[in-house]
Amino acid sequence: MAEDLRRSLRLPELIFYGVGTMVGAGIYTVVGKAAGQAGPHLWISFVLAGIAAFLTVLAYAELASAFPRAGAEYQFLKAAFPEWPALSFMAGFLIALNAAATAATVSLAFAGYLRVFVELPVPPIALALLILCTAVNIAGIREATWVSIGLICIEVAGLLLVAAAGIAGGDLGAGFRDLSSVNVPGIFAATALIFFVYIGFEDVANLSEETHEPKKTIPRALLASVILTSVVYGLVAISVSGLQPPQELAASESPLTAAAGTVAPWMGGAVAFAALFATASTALISLISISRMLFGMARDGDMPAPLRRTLSGRRTPWVAALVLFGAACLLLPLGKVEIIASISSAGVILVFIAVQAAMIALRYRQPGLRRGFVVPFSIGRFPVLPALGIAIALALLTQFTALVYGIVAGTIVLGGVFYGLRRRRKA
Repeated sequence: MAEDLRRSLRLPELIFYGVGTMVGAGIYTVVGKAAGQAGPHLWISFVLAGIAAFLTVLAYAELASAFPRAGAEYQFLKAAFPEWPALSFMAGFLIALNAAATAATVSLAFAGYLRVFVELPVPPIALALLILCTAVNIAGIREATWVSIGLICIEVAGLLLVAAAGIAGGDLGAGFRDLSSVNVPGIFAATALIFFVYIGFEDVANLSEETHEPKKTIPRALLASVILTSVVYGLVAISVSGLQPPQELAASESPLTAAAGTVAPWMGGAVAFAALFATASTALISLISISRMLFGMARDGDMPAPLRRTLSGRRTPWVAALVLFGAACLLLPLGKVEIIASISSAGVILVFIAVQAAMIALRYRQPGLRRGFVVPFSIGRFPVLPALGIAIALALLTQFTALVYGIVAGTIVLGGVFYGLRRRRKA
């Protein structure tokens, strides 16, 4: 069977993908918990999380322009540290497992939002959404693109409606008062949680082999999607702080719905409706992009060979899509969104640290490497911004609970066992 992917994506579609993976279920759920930690100055946490995300995006942009292949993080680390093959495998394993957990969690969230309108049992609805998203994934990247674009337009409209509610009936200055009394520990803890709502931009890099002129298009899509998302997030953060007290937002299971509903009930209902599409979009795009990563790892021999099979007519990695679907189904009982958000954040932050370290290493190891995009501000060969990104990411890693650290450590051990067995079998 064919083992290549069809190039059918261009810059606008990739920007939609990038925005869609970030502006998903996270902002519709964790913003309330973050408000409870940061208080009325929630916007500061969004700014800090946005800076951390942007620094990471710069590293991704440079590396994706040099290595435009499926399995982005895996390919970057493999090129930078060929003597440590376990490192590249572990990065791909963490990203894949977190994607499965995210898809499972947002499917449950979708079912929960649907119960606002129709009283249906949660598990079957969550499973049905995973089945539908997997079917669209296998149908083809072009078909999946148009479905996801429609979902993304609705979910972004929901966030803009929250911003409109804040302008119409909120106190937009609430977050800018009493800046001398900012709760610094709370702001930083909220930043670590909010970083989850930026996770997803890296999925764009996994679509390199289905993109026209990826060396130029992928970096532009990465940067544009993070900038656009940051603008929307900033509007939402300022608006919700002026619509409801932080304690009320923290106590709500659907904080944006509650905040918009304070202005007009129909606004709250409309935001809840948009949240349905936000959760569906996140599940779809997570399954699409990470199935490409599994495909890339299998093609390079670090995952079982069947994962590299593609559908003969549509050239989609159907086996990888089905495996990821199965993993998401097994993770459906994991539970609360904020717990999974923290687990995903901690695991992906580790990967982001490794990616930025890979970019620094390649500046020295392969200075002549052709790069379609180069991160600015270097001292000699040493790039300053990725080093700053690593420092910020390490600081964010100190903000999680013992449960989160334990689960992430267990995931790493599981990945190490799988890698060891795989290598032993190949030997």
